[in-house]
Formats: sequence, C-alpha cells, structure tokens
Amino acid sequence: MLNKLALSGIKHRIRDYSVLFSGLMIASAIFYMFMSLATNQAFLSSNSPASATSFIFGFGIVLLAIITIVYVNYANTFLLSMRQKEYGMFMMLGAKSSKISKMIFVETFAIGAISTIIGTLIGIVATGFVSRWLISALDMQVKHFSSFYLPAFLWTLLFFVVIFMFSAIKNSISLRRSKVLTLLNRDSQPVKIKRNGVMKSIQAVLGLILLAIGYFAMWYAGNNPGFIMMGIPIALVTIVGGTYFTINSFVTAVLVMLKKNTKYSQKGLNNFTLSQLSFRINDYTKILAMVSMMFALALGAITVGLGFNNQIDNVVNGQNYYDVQITNPDAAQTKRLKSLNIEKKDTYNYKIDGQNIYYRASEFKKQPIGYAQMNTETMQFKLKTSNDPAKNTNAQYELMNARLPSQRTMKVSFVGDAEYNAVNAKGSSLVLVKTNSFKDNLPVIKQISKAEITRYPSLKDAGGDKYSSYTLINGFFSGLEFMGFFLGIAFLAMLASCLMFKILSGANGDVKRYNMLYKIGTQQKILRSAINKEIAILFSVPAILGIVHVLIGLQLFVKILYKPYAHIEIPFAIFLVLYLAYYFLTRYLYKKIVLK
Repeated sequence: MLNKLALSGIKHRIRDYSVLFSGLMIASAIFYMFMSLATNQAFLSSNSPASATSFIFGFGIVLLAIITIVYVNYANTFLLSMRQKEYGMFMMLGAKSSKISKMIFVETFAIGAISTIIGTLIGIVATGFVSRWLISALDMQVKHFSSFYLPAFLWTLLFFVVIFMFSAIKNSISLRRSKVLTLLNRDSQPVKIKRNGVMKSIQAVLGLILLAIGYFAMWYAGNNPGFIMMGIPIALVTIVGGTYFTINSFVTAVLVMLKKNTKYSQKGLNNFTLSQLSFRINDYTKILAMVSMMFALALGAITVGLGFNNQIDNVVNGQNYYDVQITNPDAAQTKRLKSLNIEKKDTYNYKIDGQNIYYRASEFKKQPIGYAQMNTETMQFKLKTSNDPAKNTNAQYELMNARLPSQRTMKVSFVGDAEYNAVNAKGSSLVLVKTNSFKDNLPVIKQISKAEITRYPSLKDAGGDKYSSYTLINGFFSGLEFMGFFLGIAFLAMLASCLMFKILSGANGDVKRYNMLYKIGTQQKILRSAINKEIAILFSVPAILGIVHVLIGLQLFVKILYKPYAHIEIPFAIFLVLYLAYYFLTRYLYKKIVLK
C-alpha cells in the first residue's frame, strides 16, 4: 500500500518533479559521457601520446564522482523541500514515522532509478551526437570510440544506484528525527546571519594571497617545464582556497557596500534583493567556489582542445610551404586548381637523365621557391623564399618533398637554359600552389591529393605533400582535441545544472516572501526584475572568477601549444551560450515556483 501511495504521489506530482527528473537525468547522462572516455583504455591509449592520460582520467572520475554526489544532494534537498509539509500532515493525521520514512525511501529510490535509466540512455544518444558533430566539424581522427560502451553503462548504473540508496536512507533517517511541527513550519525558520568583520577581512587578504601564489605557480610552471609537476598541485590547492575565501569575503563586502548606498538600495526592490543575497551567501559560498573552479577546468579543457587544433596548423605549416603539389597536371587536376583561392602558384620544369634530375635555374629566378623554417626554441615557423635553391638546403628539402618518391634520391642540378635544352630526355612539370588558407581550401586540397595518389600510386605510403602531413599530425592531436571539447561541454552542463538546483532548492522558502510583496501591491514586473537580478548575480560570480582562472591558467601551455590564446573567443562563445541557456531556464523555473 505504501509503495503504491509513494508511486502514485510521483505520478500526481509529475509536473512539480519535472525539474527534479530533468536535473538527475542530466547528471547521469553526463556521468556516462565521461565514463565512456575514462573507462575505454583502448581509446585513451590510441588517442593520447601521454602515458599519464589514464591517471589523469582516473583523477577525473574521482572529481566527477564528488561533484555528482554534491549535485544529487542538492536534488535530494529540493525533493524534501517540496514534500516536507505533506509528510508532516501525514504524521499529524496519525501515520507512523516508520511508515512515512519507508514511503519516502521508495519515492526517493524510484525517482533516482527512473531518472538514471532514462538519463543514461540520453547519455548514449548525446555521446553519439556530440562525438559525430565534433569529429565532423573539426575534421578529427578518433580511434576506438563508441557511443555505447558497456563498462561505462554498468558503472553509471551502479554508481547512481548506490548514491540513491544512501540518499533514500538519509531521507528516511532525517524524517524520523524531525518533529511534526518542524516539518510543517520549516519554511518559517529564521536564518541566522553570522557577521564577523575581522574574519571577513582576514579571509579577503588570505584569498588574494592564495590566488596570487596560484597564478604565479601556473605562470612559472608554464615558462619552466621542469617545475610543472610541483607547480600544478600548488596552483590547484591555493586557487581552490583563494576562490573560496574571495567569494566569501568580497561578495559579502560588496553586498554590504551596496546596501549602505541608499541611492541604489532604496530604488525598487534592490534592498530586498541584496538582503536575499546577504543571508544566502554563506550557504552559497561552497557551491559558487566549486562551480567557479569547475567552470575554469571545463572552459580550460575546451580552450586547450582548441589549442591542439591550432597546434595542428602550426606543425603542418612548419612541414610544408605549399598546400598543393601536382606533377604533370591533367585536365581534371587543372580544373580543381581553379577552385582554389590561390595566393602563389609556381611551375617548374625538369628532365630526368638516368639518376640525374635537371631544373631550369632561370625559373627559380623568376619564381622564387618557398620554404618553411621552424624555430626549435619558440616552436613557430617562418615562411621564406629563395631564388637560388642550389645554395639553400631548406629550399632543396621543399623541392625534394614535392617530387615523386622514385625521384627523391636523385642527384639534383640547377642548370642554365642552354644546358637544360641539351639534355636528351622527356620534360616534366611540377606545379606548386600556396592558397590563402589551407583549412578553408581543405576539401579541394583533399580531392587533389587523392587524385595524385590515383595517378601515382607510389605516393600512397610515401606522402610528401601537405595533406599527407596534415592527416598524420591531425591523427596525433585529434584525440587530445576531442577529449578537451567533449569533456568541456559535458562538465559545463553538469556544473550549470548543479548551480541551478542549488538555487531552486531554496525556492519553496521564498514563496511566502514574494506572496507578501505581491499582497502589499508590488507589481509582477518588479518582482520578476528582482528575481532576474538575484539569479544573474549568483550565475555571474563563478563565471567571472572562472574566466580569470582560465586566462591566467593558459600560461601553463605557453611552451607546449602554439599561440594558446589564439581564437579564444570560440570556446568563450560556446560557454556563454550554454551558460546563458541555464540562466534563463533557472529564472523561468524559479518564477514558476515563487510567483502567482
């Protein structure tokens, strides 16, 4: 009977539970998405050159597990806040606390089990969609990855079953220990605000010092790779502590300062909003600090993933100056060339006599050959040209790569026109093209490269052109790039929804306050504006700190990645869109709970 009552309670309150179900489904979906990478050893070993990748993902599993437990705890609090009055009424009408605790156990576990199964299935679909989108959009080469991975599926189910088992037991014990009047009037309990100016000042100074140490450790480790094994733990500990103290002290100080500014605080419902934030900030400090750190890690993951994408361009351009090379172009290849946005096109004629290859020196005078020169210290390349390749080894190397494999070991001579014409051999031509952008012209370049392999099969394994280099290097970095983008998007969704649940878990306690304001004549428009401001502040605090952490944290990669800050607006834009989506969703759901 109790089981039937608990399940019918879920059915009749499905609209109220929609927020709870959606949040828990997001949690289980994202947990599966992460586990599909972290538990797939074949994927990790084949897509990452770093031997420590498995250890890093193992650490990530622990971190995600902690975040998920916190997330489920907030969801659990949200569930109790909606049902506590109803349980109190049952007990007041004579129901035994043991029976009620059993009912809430069944209800909590049922909600957890249903949301986990649905969420995991959503995670499988989302993993397939996100992976295909990333691989297609970024032209990645990822090996041994599957959207459905059985070990990840089983670990996700086991993890959430255990969590909800403990949550159900916790709810039952909490209900048994609560008095009927406490359950009925919990929303009316006063909130004690602890004010200690001296302690807040100490925290402010300590927070700034810890952040400064953490930022310096990241900068120093990035510029001195030998210090990186020590610098990262130092930065992690100090920045976590500094973030907590900074939020707890500075946000409180700003709120107090704004309340003292009567021109601002007495305008509209600003004083009410500031008071709401003041008595909540102590309770919100931990979650805001956690969201700030994970915001930085997630945004950093996407930014570094993009950095590996830029690294591909840098290494490829450092290997080859020309984007396209064609030997004796036929009509089809000539037609494809016309589809390219050409910046420089050089045509060189040559003849082969036995093991000797002859070029016209005059053609190089008119069309200096380009070559790429890599600076081994800065890992950056410079594009140069030479009109006398006989005296330039880099130019000779570029020209050697452009020849067919059978011709690359031949003795090369750069001769005058008369001597060239005297060579009794069939003439051939080599067309070298540099486009305005390798990536923008990649589809056509790919067609030309594959057509050359069809015409000259020996090129298949020997390579030499820029597209072959791109394929090889892209395969090396794509795994790391994929991990960065995939995990960054997944973590952002997790953390934003975690903050959303924290805000919504206290919404039922605010119903009376907003009802009172409504009864004394406050317009709905003003109430909505006050809610918008309050939630905007709670979302913006971790976002601002997280962005600062990322901007300074990228100093860790200045010696590893080529231009780590290049195109940084792309990951920031992705995060802004997803983060704003959660902000507007939280606003909407909060208003539905607290406003008539």
